[in-house]
Amino acid sequence: MLTIVSAHSPAYSDPDHQHVSLMVKFEEFDEELPFNATPHDSMPYGVELYNRAKAGEFGEIQPCPYTETPQPTSTGTQQA
Repeated sequence: MLTIVSAHSPAYSDPDHQHVSLMVKFEEFDEELPFNATPHDSMPYGVELYNRAKAGEFGEIQPCPYTETPQPTSTGTQQA
């Protein structure tokens, strides 16, 4: 089991907001590591990180960078 020391930079990594990516410092490692937390993670620390991120403990969760915003065309219709 890993021990969470700190976390920061939360961002959704899916458009449905079921995955939160963070930079996490675990006691067991010398460096911060990227971590993708989910509400149904198989490890308790993954669920804990997700719940704490959703509660705002690590700052505002940034929007998912992987979603495309439809762009208007010259005729006024939208394309994905």
